[in-house]
Amino acid sequence: MSTSKKTFDAVVVGSGACGGWAAKQLTEAGLNVLVLEAGRSNQADKLLWVMHRVRQKLFRYQAETDSARKQRQSVQSTTFAWPFHPHAFVDDVDNPYTTPKDAPFTWIRARQVGGRTSVKAHGRQFYRLSDFNFKAGGRDGQGPDWPLTLADLAPHYETVERWMGLHGNTDGLDTLPDSIFAASIAMNPAEQRLKERVERRWPERRVVVRRTAGAPITIPAALKTGRLTLRTHAVVDQVLHDPKTNKVTGVRYIDSDTGKAHEAHGRVVVLAAGTIETTRLMLHSKSAAFPEGLANSSGQLGRNLMDHTYLLGIEAKMNLPASEQRAEQSWAYIPQFRNVTSPADGFSRGYGVQVFTFGDSCHFVPFGEMVPRADNRVTLNPTVKDRWGIPAAHIECRHSDNELRMCADAVAACQEMMKEAGFTVEKVNDTLSTPGMAIHEVGTARMGTSPSTSVLNAWNQSWDVPNLFVMDGSAFPSQGPQNPTLTMMALAVRASAHLVSELKAGRL
Repeated sequence: MSTSKKTFDAVVVGSGACGGWAAKQLTEAGLNVLVLEAGRSNQADKLLWVMHRVRQKLFRYQAETDSARKQRQSVQSTTFAWPFHPHAFVDDVDNPYTTPKDAPFTWIRARQVGGRTSVKAHGRQFYRLSDFNFKAGGRDGQGPDWPLTLADLAPHYETVERWMGLHGNTDGLDTLPDSIFAASIAMNPAEQRLKERVERRWPERRVVVRRTAGAPITIPAALKTGRLTLRTHAVVDQVLHDPKTNKVTGVRYIDSDTGKAHEAHGRVVVLAAGTIETTRLMLHSKSAAFPEGLANSSGQLGRNLMDHTYLLGIEAKMNLPASEQRAEQSWAYIPQFRNVTSPADGFSRGYGVQVFTFGDSCHFVPFGEMVPRADNRVTLNPTVKDRWGIPAAHIECRHSDNELRMCADAVAACQEMMKEAGFTVEKVNDTLSTPGMAIHEVGTARMGTSPSTSVLNAWNQSWDVPNLFVMDGSAFPSQGPQNPTLTMMALAVRASAHLVSELKAGRL
């Protein structure tokens, strides 16, 4: 094993939406940072992308009919984005995971600089959470409140939104806070008709335009500072902990090309590998001080896994005149309207509906909130290991009756809104997709107000090991129905600012 003599100010594991923001914030604050990415570089991805496009155009190649590739990527090939960018996703043979036989989970993973946000067909919808979401547990008793408010996070939302150049409209909704927009978006005729008729019939329901931007890949900005060292093909398998000082000292990683092990040292370690991967790494980094996983004195590490309920296949013909039909796909959003002003019948929390229109076709896709439950969890498989000898994640995640009742309500509500708009419903799927298919997994290392009931404090900082930070979706105490990436990035910006302050004050 080789050990670097250099000690970085911070070692960041993962270069996706959150790890990239941590790298940007920390290097711009003057810190020397090492980012370890398990996948390939941007340059390598671009080359493979060009080759993929050439094969498609010249040889009519389709990943969907490539049986050898699908065998290697049996899980990854089930997501809609895979045919557009198959090499962005992991090899499932080299990177196995397990589930109970009666509870499948679809774990979609992209390993490359930029993570899943760099995948060509990423949805790129960015919504803020609100105090309505942050304080949901106090209202219904289904889990804890967040240990922060919208006022705490708003400046950091703004930092991300301004950098991305977020497009959208000011809607004035308490449950879907307005962002800082670089430009507005006009509704197409189909969206205008839907908005007019739905809001006239149900004033508590709102139809708003999407809030979107380009892929938020911040690693190039961090590299420009001259204070970032980026190492790709670096599969981290252990966070190094010194029991004498109760501090993490760095990480051990494996070069996926050579199989050689290395150590990298830092004054602070930031984990941003993604909800399940970060938790897997912490569980594997056990020691005499932390026999149940690093920084897990609460016993909460790995628990409370959540992914949005995901329902495909509610489709309609819009019956628009040809002059109002648009060939290009557009999308709008219907924010949560159940359990907002009055209780819903039979379930807690709620769902939002993404509305896709193209030509004369319309698809409604509801995303619902899964309440946190301790039995939905990530552990380590005692016998199954990945290509590099690291124990595989064992994922147990089931929909409860609450999610099933919410799904039934969403199916009915989507149809009634379509009919109110004058659309002809042509297809209705009332079966929830397997957990994981929304690709919005969060939880498992939640933040909170007490070290006995949470893994992290309100600054994404470990209660147990002060120089360990977790900056990805695993920090979420609950999820809300909105797409989570914007909140993840804002949390990373806020946590990074706190990290810099603590480090410069000598408290880390």
